[in-house]
Amino acid sequence: MKKSIMNTFSILLAGIGICVLSCKSKDDKSSNLVQADRKPLVENLGNNVILPRYEALNTSINTFDTEVQSFASSPSLSGLQALRTKFFDAYKKWEYTAQFNFGPASASTVMLQTETINVFPSDTTLIRTKIAQGITSIPSTGSTTYSGFPAIDYLLYGKSLTAQQIVDSFTVSANASKRCDVLKAVSTNLKTKINTTYTNWTSTGSNFVNLYTNNTGLDLGSSTSQTINMMVADLENCKNYKLGVPLNIVHNVVVDANVVYPFKTEAFYSDSSLVLLKASVEAIRQLYMGISTQGVDGKGYDDYLEAIGRTALNTQIKNQIELVQIKLDNIGEPISLAVTTPAGKQKVTDAYNEAQNLLTVLKVDFASAMGIIISYGDTDGD
Repeated sequence: MKKSIMNTFSILLAGIGICVLSCKSKDDKSSNLVQADRKPLVENLGNNVILPRYEALNTSINTFDTEVQSFASSPSLSGLQALRTKFFDAYKKWEYTAQFNFGPASASTVMLQTETINVFPSDTTLIRTKIAQGITSIPSTGSTTYSGFPAIDYLLYGKSLTAQQIVDSFTVSANASKRCDVLKAVSTNLKTKINTTYTNWTSTGSNFVNLYTNNTGLDLGSSTSQTINMMVADLENCKNYKLGVPLNIVHNVVVDANVVYPFKTEAFYSDSSLVLLKASVEAIRQLYMGISTQGVDGKGYDDYLEAIGRTALNTQIKNQIELVQIKLDNIGEPISLAVTTPAGKQKVTDAYNEAQNLLTVLKVDFASAMGIIISYGDTDGD
């Protein structure tokens, strides 16, 4: 498998390198686009933002998986609490890397992507079937609804169950040992994907960070283009699925104002939907600002806009991000609960609308100023 991954990346790196060389002259000849030196930008993002975020996620998932193995061997209330704490830490750290669905994360042998490891709601009927049948294999395709973070959320929390009842499901229930095996399998699968992605960003693996920090172009395969596209895509995911679907909004249209879907929120079973969504938006804010995991404000897209004379646009974007965060703070409870009351539903709708406003300015004005084409799959029409 390692050889296959390396071959895949050899082709990927060569292809991107060719694209950079062939497109650079075209980018540089643009007479209408105001540009600045992007080297400090990609160096800071690659070395101080992206790689450290992956490192933090890698460490967290390793710690969680170790706790899973320990818990499965001897389930207990204290063990469950420790496991839940470590699970939440890993889930939150995932939110800070969900914007980087390119390079190592998008390799066909890995697929560490929102659409593969954070598909919610989980198919709980299918999970219970897998447990009853003792099936622990998680194929690379067709397994998204019974694996990843949402599946673990279900296994560790359930709904309307006490902590002791959850422990009992791993100890005295008819399929207790099989449930332990499925939990271990889902955790290991997640750990393997994250470990591989992190390694291939480092010099130990494919050293993708070196390619990233030396790719200063604006073509579709460039570091700037891929990062902006995936940053915007992650925001779109937040708006469409973390806010829109529970509100019964599809493609910016309310399907039925009298019907909401509380169970279709992220982290429904642990009631962590709002906390994780706030983490997602903060991750986007820090990425835009070039803020490192240590809190150091380095070169970000805000600085680049200032350098090309787009101060007003930079201010607009920062203010809009802040407005989204204010609206999320106003919700004040898990989104699954908020959408069930008129007042709460309005607060979630307000956050949705402001996220849409932020998306519009990023897709249109920001992308234009940066000289980037928004090319990811998008069906919203904005």
